Amino acid sequence: MKVCIVGGGGSVAVATRIISARMPEAEIEVFTKRDVAGYRPCELTYVLGKQIAGFETIIAFDARAMEAKKIRYHFKTEVTGINRDEKFIISADGKYPYDKLILATGADPVLPGLPGMEGQGIYVLGTDMKYAREIEAVIPRKRSAFILGAGAIGLEVAEVLAGQGYERVIVADIAERPLAKSLDREIGEMVTEKIEAKGIELMLSSHVIKVEDTAYGKKVIMNDREVGVDFVVAAAGFRPNSELARDCGLQIGVTGGIRVNRHMVTSDPDIYAIGDVTEGWDVITGKPCLSMKADNAVRTGRVAARHLTGAPETEFTGTIGGFIIYLAETFIGSVGCTEEAARLLQGRNIKTVWHEGMTLPKYLGGTPVKIKLVYDEDTRLLLGAQMISKANIASDLEKLGLAISEKINLERLAGSETIYTPASGWPYSPIGQALDKCY
Repeated sequence: MKVCIVGGGGSVAVATRIISARMPEAEIEVFTKRDVAGYRPCELTYVLGKQIAGFETIIAFDARAMEAKKIRYHFKTEVTGINRDEKFIISADGKYPYDKLILATGADPVLPGLPGMEGQGIYVLGTDMKYAREIEAVIPRKRSAFILGAGAIGLEVAEVLAGQGYERVIVADIAERPLAKSLDREIGEMVTEKIEAKGIELMLSSHVIKVEDTAYGKKVIMNDREVGVDFVVAAAGFRPNSELARDCGLQIGVTGGIRVNRHMVTSDPDIYAIGDVTEGWDVITGKPCLSMKADNAVRTGRVAARHLTGAPETEFTGTIGGFIIYLAETFIGSVGCTEEAARLLQGRNIKTVWHEGMTLPKYLGGTPVKIKLVYDEDTRLLLGAQMISKANIASDLEKLGLAISEKINLERLAGSETIYTPASGWPYSPIGQALDKCY
């Protein structure tokens, strides 16, 4: 079998690994516009912040290993067309036939359509390493920056700059709190305090009107003030690169992502789509959504590869919008709906619980953890959870996320077994204590 893959991100690494393991005789050709593969984009800000030595450190691509598995990469190669009738793709260096095609064309960062948001002094950070390299080159030469967007990427970049001695770092957003899509007011206010303690200025509920060039750099004009900085970073979200799919007649969803079924198959049975370019669905609402995260790349790549190699039972199960960030020496995360989003759902009796506990006893080095749960009083189902702690909260969020996905009711979840030893936590955990407040 000949498998062609368009794209070079994390979903591709997972898909090629599984296809080559389950179908060793398959020939796999990967076409990517990038000049390098085999890295996790989430680590790019860690390189910028010098927690990781350099970009080369995070690259794990092994050309010989790929060749041994019959995987051939075409770097700096753009695919410009797909002939679905004759089953071949068109690239700058020729035509390549396929039996199965996987589209993993990813997403590009959005540059807001505001006057002045182009040209020199304007930067973005995307999954392609080229964006991070551009920011790395400018950091030592400047002393102030304006970041448009108080989401995860904007805040991470702000912390990088503040940590390298910048005189002024500003983060602006139209929302009234940072990470507004994932956090309610209580934890959002805690995050604000931690960010400002780093010397970062937050300008929330602010609208940027335009950006102008000045003799010293950039002037950002907002609805309520003007600020001068050396450069601007736009962190206003991502847009799926679905043009190639649209041009060849594949169905595109309402979100702009490629429409797929539960096996990641597009409207053409011989073409799959994986990663950021795909349109998934929200587990709670059932509505179409985009989930541009590393774990979603892994999940969709795995599903497509297993289905393609003869595992028809493998399915994508949707997303609960799981999120976690490490910011200001603190883990902040959420799964499911915020209270704000839950109260927009029809026919739900929304209740919330707030709990503060300790990850371990103080004498064992424990640290505070704060938990907010959002649930439906009538169905007794968890709809969302938010947590903040200096300890790693990922495993707790995964447990709560699974409960949301599988619709495990609160009583059963509260009564589930706890894996305990004194060095790992409590036999009656903060999560268990929070759940007991729900009834």
